[in-house]
Amino acid sequence: MTEWEPYEADLDRITVTRFSLVQRVQHEILVGSFVVLILTGLPVLFPQISTRLLGGVFSFRTFLHHFAGVVLIVLSLYHIAYVAFSAEGRRDFAGMLPRWRDVIDLVDFVKYHIGKSDTHPQFDKFDPFEKFEYLAVVWGSAVMIVTGLMMWFFEFTLRFFPKWVYDLIVMIHGYEAVLAFLAVILGHLYNVHLKPDVFPMSRVWLDGQITLRKMKEHHPREYERWLRQQRIQRAKDGPES
Repeated sequence: MTEWEPYEADLDRITVTRFSLVQRVQHEILVGSFVVLILTGLPVLFPQISTRLLGGVFSFRTFLHHFAGVVLIVLSLYHIAYVAFSAEGRRDFAGMLPRWRDVIDLVDFVKYHIGKSDTHPQFDKFDPFEKFEYLAVVWGSAVMIVTGLMMWFFEFTLRFFPKWVYDLIVMIHGYEAVLAFLAVILGHLYNVHLKPDVFPMSRVWLDGQITLRKMKEHHPREYERWLRQQRIQRAKDGPES
């Protein structure tokens, strides 16, 4: 079979789907609920500052916070069903699971960025940083949902746990929220939108598309897999007339 690769000019012209519509909608609902939860939750953690700066802006804070929390719960349940019952969900979830190869990729990443190697790390569709962020969202959402429900229905909680446990739950909920906020601001926004090669914003979260050049540069193992699929398809179709 003749080896085939796109022309150099086609690397910027041809796009492939990185995230489907279902995945993008889930992400955008997560973003919306996260923003509302942060804006309505952090003022409770710092009441002196928020009262002085915001006044009565958050008169509906509790309702908005609970509403966004319910949205997060429904989204989490949907995502579990999506992973369990859709081929796409199972495939990408499997791709998100940590592997020994991720350790090798991280070592290659460090060596490349300190000048010890000229070869860019050969990431697959999801690099180790994306995997860590995904697993952090899963873990963080679970912690926030459980502790949030225990705080919302505090009378029920205090029937089974002493007051010190409830106080611990409140502390965990608050500081997990701060940790999530800092992780998004300092890590996710930079990696996805503010790095020099994507600034001012990557559009993949909006249209789900990635150019072949970006795939080749940032996800070379996925790019090689895409090439193999194209070569197999061309072999099946036969020579062009």
